[in-house]
Amino acid sequence: MKNPRVELKTVYGEVLVELGADNPDIFVVEADLMKASGSKPFLENYPDRHINVGVAEQNLVGIAAGIAAAGGIPFACTMANFMAKRACDQVAMSVAYNMFNVKLVGCYAGLTQEKNGGTHISFMDIGVMRSMPGMTVLVPGDSEEFRQAVRAASVFQGPVYIRMPKLLQGSLPGKTYEFEIGPCYQYGNGNDLTVIATGLATDIALDSLQVLEEAGIAARVLHVPTIKPLDTESVIRCARETRACITIEDHATVGGLGGLIAETLTAACPVPLARIGMQDAFGLTADLEFQLEHFGITASHVAAEAIRLLDGRGQNE
Repeated sequence: MKNPRVELKTVYGEVLVELGADNPDIFVVEADLMKASGSKPFLENYPDRHINVGVAEQNLVGIAAGIAAAGGIPFACTMANFMAKRACDQVAMSVAYNMFNVKLVGCYAGLTQEKNGGTHISFMDIGVMRSMPGMTVLVPGDSEEFRQAVRAASVFQGPVYIRMPKLLQGSLPGKTYEFEIGPCYQYGNGNDLTVIATGLATDIALDSLQVLEEAGIAARVLHVPTIKPLDTESVIRCARETRACITIEDHATVGGLGGLIAETLTAACPVPLARIGMQDAFGLTADLEFQLEHFGITASHVAAEAIRLLDGRGQNE
């Protein structure tokens, strides 16, 4: 049985309080979304280091950049859609251009915006953030990995974007590693297919292994919690060891993980590749499971794409 999904705002609030106790240079900057991000415990414990700029995302990023310029380590959080689009110029000019030590957190990321509406769903934040020179981009796959990613970002020197869905599974099944910025993590050793996944889609990718096995396809999953800098060595190795690759994400495939892997493999190891995710579409005003099915971000869709890529042959000939 799977671990239940965990609300990341609880985890974020807890780890911020821990970091604040350890390091007086930690600041939290909010755009009046403490209920969504979960940073209220930090406000209660360290009110002089918690700044609410109101509904002003551009100011959020600008003020965080100023704190970093003065030697602080600010965690600036707003909804991922607002961070990537409304504050995009400030992220580029105030943070990335100056290589300031700002930690940007995009909450309610991807399809987990659910009934807040299609206008709020962030389907391009990974693409925007990975295009910023010098920006490190983290997309954790479970709640514990998210906790570790926030901690890792706090001691990493330079700008970081952390993608924070509303919910993630407590712990990915069969997990044996401690998160570090940089590496990909492999599950299984099948040599027919590599399913490359990130964020909440990694759980779906792991579900697909059994479906693929039943279809006679020996697969592996490569979990990519660090989008940038990408662990290209692991991606290329897996592509060389298998006959095809499929990417899966709750993000547009253009600019997202799918685009990133296509760029990487085209240059180094061309193999048949399918990209599962949002295809030239905005999100819906609907719950997460409905949207995952609607956009084909499911284990059954992974299996269908695998059969198509491998000509229905299943096992290696």
